Amino acid sequence: MQASARYKEPGQKLVQARIEYDSEIRAVEILGDFFIYPEEAISLIEKSLLGMRVSSSKDELAERVRKAASENGIEMIGVTPEGIATAVYTAMIA
Repeated sequence: MQASARYKEPGQKLVQARIEYDSEIRAVEILGDFFIYPEEAISLIEKSLLGMRVSSSKDELAERVRKAASENGIEMIGVTPEGIATAVYTAMIA
């Protein structure tokens, strides 16, 4: 299945998640008005979410994003791991 969702966390920028999934996330694209440095690092965040079960909680998704950002020295401006997780989670339950 394919789905997408948008989320704007208070005080942050708009984030959109487009996902393909069955029982797990098979593909994910994260878009929005935010900035990530280095710019190409968004693919590392997207890859970190692959294989997550659709039954995963927002907290589990956010932890995966947080870990990818920490391990790769990724700076996020205008978006948080929780904001990305909420967009992905909302797409999964849509």
